[in-house]
Amino acid sequence: MTDDPGPLIAAGRAADVYDLGDGTVLRRYRTVGHDLELEARIMRYVAERSYPVPAVHSVDGSDLIMDRVEGDTMLDRLSAAPWKVVWYARVLARLQQRLARIEAPAWMLADTADASRPQSVLHLDMHPMNVIMSPDGPVVIDWTNAAGGPAGFDSALTYVEVVTFGAETTVERIGQRVFARAFRRFRGRQAVDAYIGAACDHRLADTGTLPDERIAVAALRKKVAGRGGT
Repeated sequence: MTDDPGPLIAAGRAADVYDLGDGTVLRRYRTVGHDLELEARIMRYVAERSYPVPAVHSVDGSDLIMDRVEGDTMLDRLSAAPWKVVWYARVLARLQQRLARIEAPAWMLADTADASRPQSVLHLDMHPMNVIMSPDGPVVIDWTNAAGGPAGFDSALTYVEVVTFGAETTVERIGQRVFARAFRRFRGRQAVDAYIGAACDHRLADTGTLPDERIAVAALRKKVAGRGGT
């Protein structure tokens, strides 16, 4: 793949996204070691089960080419229409529920997975910045961390990411709390609460968690432990 693929249209913590000009985009990772073949395989697996993801075209080293999805992120839509915060929280919860119904195959599971319990496909980074509100409906992007496991863990991780996100203004913080509470209610409190402690530990172990987020996650972890949670 050329070193000058086209205009840069997005930059995440691990990869950059370029517009190739033909209806596709290039997601290029900045570091080696990420299993792009596995990521692409997971995306194709859920797409075959009618889950809304960009169509994958090819994988080459640290490059992944897939369809470009037109539309704003859910976070952009929330910023433009904060009065729809509960509606968007329900959209995200339903996306989680749909993914939870997709059984994870053996090749997606860690060796330590509990084979006696149902294991679902987990996105492990599903939040409003990773959902594109396309003209055909919401599409989930960035499957970098996807794996198999208990569905409740995925929903708890989303809740932790949302509630500890570094909102800058009082209005944003209020919206953040409303969104988190609504998501937890729509997704199912029991499903979320069972794994909040584990989700906090996961975030604290992630080197990509920002310092301010880390402080907020640690505070939430302490609160959960004080309630007798895991």
